[in-house]
Amino acid sequence: MMADEGAAFCIAAGEHRLQSIQPRRGQSFHGEAGAILNGSRLVTGFRRVGSHWVAGGQSQRGQRKFAERCIATMPRCSHPEAVFLDDVPLLHAASLGQLRPGHFFLDYATQQIYLAEDPRGRKVEASVAPYAFMGGAVGVSISNLIVEKYASPLQAGAIGHDVVSQDWLVRNNEIRLNYGIGLVVGTGSRVISNRLHHNGNMGAGCVGDRILFEGNEIAGNGHFAGLDVLWEGGGAKCAKTSDLVVRGNHLHGNHGMGFWTDIDNRATLYEDNLVEDNSMGGLSHEISYSAVIRGNRFRGNGHGFNTWLWGGAIQVQNSQDVLVQENRIEVSGPGNGIALIQQDRGTGAYGPYLTRNNVVRDNLLVLRSEGRPGASGLIADYATLAMQRGNNVFDGNQYLAADPDALRWGWADRFLAWDAFRAASGQERQGRLRRLSQ
Repeated sequence: MMADEGAAFCIAAGEHRLQSIQPRRGQSFHGEAGAILNGSRLVTGFRRVGSHWVAGGQSQRGQRKFAERCIATMPRCSHPEAVFLDDVPLLHAASLGQLRPGHFFLDYATQQIYLAEDPRGRKVEASVAPYAFMGGAVGVSISNLIVEKYASPLQAGAIGHDVVSQDWLVRNNEIRLNYGIGLVVGTGSRVISNRLHHNGNMGAGCVGDRILFEGNEIAGNGHFAGLDVLWEGGGAKCAKTSDLVVRGNHLHGNHGMGFWTDIDNRATLYEDNLVEDNSMGGLSHEISYSAVIRGNRFRGNGHGFNTWLWGGAIQVQNSQDVLVQENRIEVSGPGNGIALIQQDRGTGAYGPYLTRNNVVRDNLLVLRSEGRPGASGLIADYATLAMQRGNNVFDGNQYLAADPDALRWGWADRFLAWDAFRAASGQERQGRLRRLSQ
């Protein structure tokens, strides 16, 4: 029997396996304390075969995407099947010959899972169901649930899957250990006070207008699927949004960016977020338009990719009309500070993707690293003169540096020391550099 539009559902405490729900307009789903939607099934009946442990009957085969985007060591990243050993995701070995502890191999031809570790007395699960909630219906509410271990494919959510969801409220949930993305939402949706952690591809994604992310913990995502996170991965990524608000979130420990607005986003607001230890950088606004990035705190971002001026706590890439103001950035490792970057990226929905009319003002950067880490500035490998003349402004920023003589400031196509940067660029007329007292 199908429930009416607007119906409310209470999901009982306990574990509910392999449930896939297609909500109707206005329906709400609320979990009792301890209610779990689990997209995996238990795997039992292992037998010893040589040095491996083998279980049969594994016919699951989810939607595959983007094999060419896998990192070299995990060429099966497009396969959304995952295996968990005592709630820890194993990595998908490319062949039986590459199987080792911490990995599994799924032989699709014989429908067998191989492990290198003895599973006796341990919980083994294999993800099967592609989603917990399908998107598409308008005005759906999901609250107080644990949603875990769904075989959501790359770029699809355990909540929302790959259908844009309008006016959804997703509040007070724990969304974890799903293969693709934890959740995907659309226009008018609110994602409030959730924990989105340790999903394989990414914590969250969005497309549309007037979307809110507030008070969420988005942590530890992007580590186990094997997708190249420079293409897509990490904490969260949104595209083609207007009036997106990202406020008061804790974005930490993601493999990739903490939060990434990429492709034709405008009127974005990043405010009062704590952004820590994300491997590729903190906040990135790429091939997009107007944004305000203010009052955020950053620590330890960009440690996995600090080449050139990449790995910044804040990165504005081929974007314009962005205000970066009153943020506090601490760099104690290899990451960078505030980066304005221009490359050849063509034209978008609202004009050329050029780095222009951006203002970086009244930020505090605490640079504890020796040498060049902690670099900020304006750098280009395309249309350098256009960027230099593009009305980009760095001014009134305060730098506390353990090594104040380092070449930390990018200008055009090179890195300069403080005085040389100010003289060459005309930037930071009211800026100040001081030695950091240890």
